[in-house]
Amino acid sequence: MGCLSGIVNFIFYIVNIVFLIVGILLIVLGSIMLSDCPISHIDVMGEVTNTNTIPICITVLGGLIFVVSFFGCYGIFRQSACMTGAYTSMIFVLFVLQLVITCWVFVNRSAFVNDMKNMVTLLWNSKDYNAIGVLEETFGCCGNTGYENYATVPGTCCGYVDRSAVCSNQSAYINKPGCNAKFGEFWYDNLDIIRWSGLAICIFELIVFLIAGALTNCMRRQGAGRQGYA
Repeated sequence: MGCLSGIVNFIFYIVNIVFLIVGILLIVLGSIMLSDCPISHIDVMGEVTNTNTIPICITVLGGLIFVVSFFGCYGIFRQSACMTGAYTSMIFVLFVLQLVITCWVFVNRSAFVNDMKNMVTLLWNSKDYNAIGVLEETFGCCGNTGYENYATVPGTCCGYVDRSAVCSNQSAYINKPGCNAKFGEFWYDNLDIIRWSGLAICIFELIVFLIAGALTNCMRRQGAGRQGYA
């Protein structure tokens, strides 16, 4: 049993080291997006909608993963039942939150896709054409609902990186869909991957919670045994 416990401790330690690194990378990525992302702030009808929500969420997620993984690494390294118990509790909270989000995405597929479409509309209404240009380059779309949205079609609708380039070839953009529809289609096509990936993460977190709980109880019994022996 002691050998098995040692192997499980080692595996858990390595897993948490990996997640610790992932958390740091997410924090760095979110910080870069916050400082460099062309989608900064949108002001529509006098209301400010902060489209930095995604980078902020990435940064917060990275911070949570870092903190949870730190508790796990430290608790296992020091064989601390208190720290490992705290780690177990945090894993359970993350499991519940992940499960709620995953269930919401499963149930509200249409609402999620519509939210993505509305984000493009907000960008268009705020006249954030740099962000629209990024979408046009990435998704091969043009305008909000089509090229008709433009008085002068920009170069990104013709596949040019330079938005100010002259887009004289009508056949290059006339059949391109609007970015509103294309962005929504992208999320609709990939939503099953997101949903099932979220479910897989939930199952993984549940397994981690159960094993971490067992390790915590094992550490407490060992601590009690040493005290009784003393």
